[in-house]
Amino acid sequence: MQEKTYSLPAFSKLKFEEKRHMYTLDNQILPSVTTIMQPLNNSVYKGIDEDVMNKAAKRGTAIHNAIENYVLYGIEDIENDYRGYFEAFLEWVADYKPEPIATECRLYHKFLGYAGTADLACIIDEKKILIDYKTSASINKMLTGVQLEAYAKAYESHGFKFDEKAVVHLKRDGSYQMLRYKANDLENWETFSALKVVWNHIKKYS
Repeated sequence: MQEKTYSLPAFSKLKFEEKRHMYTLDNQILPSVTTIMQPLNNSVYKGIDEDVMNKAAKRGTAIHNAIENYVLYGIEDIENDYRGYFEAFLEWVADYKPEPIATECRLYHKFLGYAGTADLACIIDEKKILIDYKTSASINKMLTGVQLEAYAKAYESHGFKFDEKAVVHLKRDGSYQMLRYKANDLENWETFSALKVVWNHIKKYS
């Protein structure tokens, strides 16, 4: 897979510090989509053992890195423990033949001041589709719908619109599921916007 040249917004001023997982724009800290969504995430994951969460995060990072290396350079390199998830990704590629526009693209909303990282922007069947990979045991549609809409709206604030969004659920046994979401999902955008208002209010008094 070779990355395709396409007219995507340039986010060259957006900086990311991986150690603290912090986005900055012109020296101003921007909250991440994940940070803003914390109340929703807590409602789903609260009470889950910390070791379990850490293992899931480690797995997700390893698989995302392997996918990025494959998309950019055609390199197939993945730890044996995670091989099934990577095979699921390769199966998805064979089935849908996505044409990559950008991978692991850091972005921000031009007006609302939040940031994030989208897994893959691509073309499938002549449609511009924003992809997010998940390696969890199951998919929570409440979370994924809001997350993808936040990313899509950030792109849209810079003049780039996606035709669809999708989650590609990669599974340990080498299988996958692709869940597609419509563009301009009003309910999910209203939910994220409300969470951003709450975050702003907390920040004001903290």
